Amino acid sequence: FFFFFLSAQEVQTVLNACRHLRDRFLIYLLYETGLRIGEALGLRHEDIVSEGINEIRVVPREDNINGARVKSNRERTVHVSSTFMSLYSRYLIEEYPPVDSDYVFVNIWQGKIGHPMTYSCVKSLFWSLSKKTGIRIYPHLLRHTHATELIRSGWDMALVQKRLGHSSVQTTIDTY
Repeated sequence: FFFFFLSAQEVQTVLNACRHLRDRFLIYLLYETGLRIGEALGLRHEDIVSEGINEIRVVPREDNINGARVKSNRERTVHVSSTFMSLYSRYLIEEYPPVDSDYVFVNIWQGKIGHPMTYSCVKSLFWSLSKKTGIRIYPHLLRHTHATELIRSGWDMALVQKRLGHSSVQTTIDTY
């Protein structure tokens, strides 16, 4: 298989095209972490840890009301940058609605406000960003871009495998 990936400039173009912090944060999360969209949509605030370390816990849950799923049934930890944490903080302070929800990505402007975003909402966002930028973008492309950047910067395939949550290193090798 050969997967396409985005250049750093294309990623920046897509980030700049986002009208809202929530959408920019979602794109940035997928790009910086390589999470699958189901993993991102299932994130809870408790999964983002900033006390002394910056990391995200990817936790398989069966009770996500938006149907979001973690592909593997194993929990994993993904370390993130201070830039990521700053964007998360800005999103919470400037846009997150005053609702009782533990989901990170929620409806803010349409649909049931405060309810977790759905796959169809993400599909609409990516379609809109593709149209606006002229760059064909979809969530999994950001995962491939992340993995490609790690490999090109010299990461060992076993570490890339763990970061992406692949069940075996062979999957990582065969894919990238």
